[in-house]
Amino acid sequence: MSSAALGSIDISCEEGLDGVDGSARFSFRPSCSALASVSGPIAARLAAEHPARATVEVHVRPLSSVPGTAEKSRGMALREIVERSCLLAQHPRTLIQLVVQALTSPTPGYALLAAEINACTLALINSGSISMRGVVCAVPVGRVKNGSGVSLEVDSADDAVLEGGGCFAFLFGFALSGPIKGNAPPCEDIWSTYSARPGMSFDEAEFMRAKEVAQEGAAEVWQSMKNSIRHQKMIGETQSPEEVHVKMEI
Repeated sequence: MSSAALGSIDISCEEGLDGVDGSARFSFRPSCSALASVSGPIAARLAAEHPARATVEVHVRPLSSVPGTAEKSRGMALREIVERSCLLAQHPRTLIQLVVQALTSPTPGYALLAAEINACTLALINSGSISMRGVVCAVPVGRVKNGSGVSLEVDSADDAVLEGGGCFAFLFGFALSGPIKGNAPPCEDIWSTYSARPGMSFDEAEFMRAKEVAQEGAAEVWQSMKNSIRHQKMIGETQSPEEVHVKMEI
């Protein structure tokens, strides 16, 4: 059994943060929200400079206290996703810096990580200074206890009894040759993690079902991003709807 129904998605690309080139906030629900900012391309430190491409730095901050192991792990995943989705060779010897701030406490599963990935995507789009291969959209998938078995649900409720789960990130772009879901362009799996809780296991068939459910959910996230950017730019009158349509069709 599986479900790709998403909860209430809230997006804001006009946070007005000082000293950054782009920023955005993404929420799956009030209890799962993240804010991301992008600076760059800027001059890189000599030690971090790469002669053939831009260097990517990602700093993840928790809601309170100082970053720990969990934040460092999510930062490594975010950096890997940004490196795969951005055309870094266009900006050699420079630095692209992302700062990701959790606006809520971590919830069971991978919902906060997915929100942080989506916030980074929106911040990069908002900056307009870094070319991308496509638009990255991520969703969490939970293995929710259902009687004697488990069901796969995208963005499972906070009080759900999880038997594991994961996070799937997809790159959407009309230049890609991957599968098409709904009104979204073709996509490819750019990053994923999936596991069962200790003492339990899953097979390849379950992983592929989870990926399929996640892909449907990610297509909904893509559409939400497109609708939100179109609406906010029309209010600000800085871009026409046609220009926004082109940006989301990278």
